[in-house]
Amino acid sequence: MKLGCLPYLNVKPLVYTLERNGLPDGWELVYAPPFRLAQMLANREITAAPVSSFATFVDPSLIICPGICVAADGPVKSVLMLSKKPIEDLNTIALDTSSLSGACMLRILLAELYNLRLKFVRTSADSVPDMLNHADAALVIGNPAMTCSKEGLHVFDLAEEWRKLTGLPAVFAVWAGNQISSELIDVLTCSKNAGLANLDEIAREESARLGLPFEVCEEYLSRIMVYDLGDREMQGLALFRQKALEHGLMSVEALGN
Repeated sequence: MKLGCLPYLNVKPLVYTLERNGLPDGWELVYAPPFRLAQMLANREITAAPVSSFATFVDPSLIICPGICVAADGPVKSVLMLSKKPIEDLNTIALDTSSLSGACMLRILLAELYNLRLKFVRTSADSVPDMLNHADAALVIGNPAMTCSKEGLHVFDLAEEWRKLTGLPAVFAVWAGNQISSELIDVLTCSKNAGLANLDEIAREESARLGLPFEVCEEYLSRIMVYDLGDREMQGLALFRQKALEHGLMSVEALGN
């Protein structure tokens, strides 16, 4: 069995013990960004992954593993639009090519909170300054959003704005796959529970790896991220899907136009 995995700090508690203690015999972890994981699931290259919520909207064959998510019930600090101008003066936004849920949510937020429908461009640029050479603003996710300089930039936190719009958590990713067996649910649930019991250790290791202060990593994992897919998270996920449908965003192509 091949399981996809995101290379981001926010997923570490879900896979920490799988990485550290090993997988069941014959299982394998494959690392890729959200956009690629969605493709791999669609092509049946992997069985399951902590994939963008958006991927489950456009592929109804994907089954969501119960009880596990990557979400935030307020500012998340790792899914950001960074801009050179105030939001009312924006015309173009460069998208992180790996983003799916963030790209969809940003379109919804700009339309509903600010009545803005801007031009989105996908770019292969590797840094925020390069992205901002192509557009007025840049959508950045994951570790790059946490580690890049925000000096002189306007910061738009998508989870904070989603909470403002809906009063619900922003669910960015869920464990989902083509086959979600009871064995897989048990393995993933045990891994999540073990990871949540070792957040200090994870924060210490990731602090050294990313060059971020321990306190930043510890706060992010312990008090910002939400890993339990409970009733409010399910409501947030359902509303996210409903709004994506209402805004005509139920395809990857729609996100980049």
